[in-house]
Amino acid sequence: MRALALTLMLACLALAGWNGHRLWQRLSQPPAATPSLSAALPAAEVAPATGGAISRTWPALFGTAAAPEPQPPAPPAPPMPPIESLGYRLKGVVSAGAAHWAILTHPTGDVILKPGDSLIDGITVETIDEQGLWLSRGGERVLLGFDPPEG
Repeated sequence: MRALALTLMLACLALAGWNGHRLWQRLSQPPAATPSLSAALPAAEVAPATGGAISRTWPALFGTAAAPEPQPPAPPAPPMPPIESLGYRLKGVVSAGAAHWAILTHPTGDVILKPGDSLIDGITVETIDEQGLWLSRGGERVLLGFDPPEG
């Protein structure tokens, strides 16, 4: 069994060597002279003024490039309503060391928030300090402060 495997291995190596030698011979030969393209093409496609160069116009396969029409500028977005118009009022701020919470009142009920919480979609609590609750709304920083004292 080993003798058969050895014999087949040697035969495969010899075949690989022989094919490698043939490939080397083909690659080392100079390329054969090819007939000129002008002899193979009809006379109508050869431009005599360019010294036998082929003159061909290609069809526009994917259409022609056209400059985009200028678009009118988009109208500016309407200003966002004040936070107070959503019905939220700052009731109080609680601080315990580095932690801060804000108590908001709303017609649907009171809410306790900390920095990072979301008030509603698109409005996030940034920070809470003695001035009030700083909210981030559409990249804009807005303060929801305490109501002014009546008097």
